[in-house]
Amino acid sequence: MPAFLRAVAVPWGGAAVVLVVGVVEASLDERAGVLAGSTVLALIALAGALAPWSPVGAALVVGLTFPAGSALGLEGPNGAQLFALLLSTGWAGSQVPPRRSWVAPAVDQVLATAGILLWAAPSQAWENLFFALLLWGSWAVGLLTRRSRERAEQLGRLAARLDAEREVAEATAVAAERARIARDVHDSVAHSVSVMVLQVGALRSTLDPADRAAGVLAGVERLGREAVDELRGLVGLLREEQGTAAAPSLARVPDLLAEVRAAGLPVTLETTGEPRDLPQSVEVAAYRVLQEALSNVLRHAGHVPTRIAVRHEPAALDLCVEDDGGPTDGVLPGRPGGHGLLGVRERVAVLGGTVEHGPRPDGGFRLHARFPVRRSR
Repeated sequence: MPAFLRAVAVPWGGAAVVLVVGVVEASLDERAGVLAGSTVLALIALAGALAPWSPVGAALVVGLTFPAGSALGLEGPNGAQLFALLLSTGWAGSQVPPRRSWVAPAVDQVLATAGILLWAAPSQAWENLFFALLLWGSWAVGLLTRRSRERAEQLGRLAARLDAEREVAEATAVAAERARIARDVHDSVAHSVSVMVLQVGALRSTLDPADRAAGVLAGVERLGREAVDELRGLVGLLREEQGTAAAPSLARVPDLLAEVRAAGLPVTLETTGEPRDLPQSVEVAAYRVLQEALSNVLRHAGHVPTRIAVRHEPAALDLCVEDDGGPTDGVLPGRPGGHGLLGVRERVAVLGGTVEHGPRPDGGFRLHARFPVRRSR
């Protein structure tokens, strides 16, 4: 039921029930005067009509039935008055904040006391205590109802917010996983295919251009480059397959150097410091950084002298890759730049490291990565 309809239906329904009780009670009690009974029922009907828009005002109108009924000859409150008092005070407590709704039981207490004085009953103290318990008890029940409703609404909003946050977290996790897959595929598959293409090109350059084999190799080289371009375009949709190959690590760097040397890249490796067991995350990231750096040298500078320096420090692993550059100023024709350096920065940053890269003053390019490593205890 909509909130507006509920706010109207509940007080009007309660008023209708009280009026029916009042009519039945008046028809059975011959002592009640017609004018007094009609006045009380009219005030209760007015309070019911007013309750949806002014709960406190409705409770005060019900409170007026006590002095009005006593002044018109009623010998004490009837059942309809008591029911109306309970319902109106509880409704005020459930609909209006406590800092304003307390007025309803307080003023009704005064009106009830006025009615008692007009009855001139001998048990005035008991009547006051009775009405105090009735009024403040029903108001407290209304406050509990209001608090329960507000808590239910808060829980509903919290559940909706948690659902929205969960959807955002799931979308973020999916995006992060796609980025990781794209980075790994770029580092491994694209690198391998690029090396293959360069090896084919190196082989083709040794043949007579008129030789049929040279034409076949040129076609293979072209298809390989197209495959690399398509792979970079679709890399975000690929999934990494679990293979049987050993995980990338610094122990596999000699194999990596053998691949690029076979493609015509003159590269040297210098290792300083005492090698030790490193976290697997650092081993994988260091290997990928070297792989990406050598791939970029082949792709953008060509077959130029390249030097790798791996330095094992007590609290860090330091990598440096330098090349002497080439006649193309670092960009080979037809080879647009990719996202390799961005992936390098992301890998190193995740592990708390730093990356510096840029042209060297005397020509060529330099990439320097540093990984913090905890001391073993």
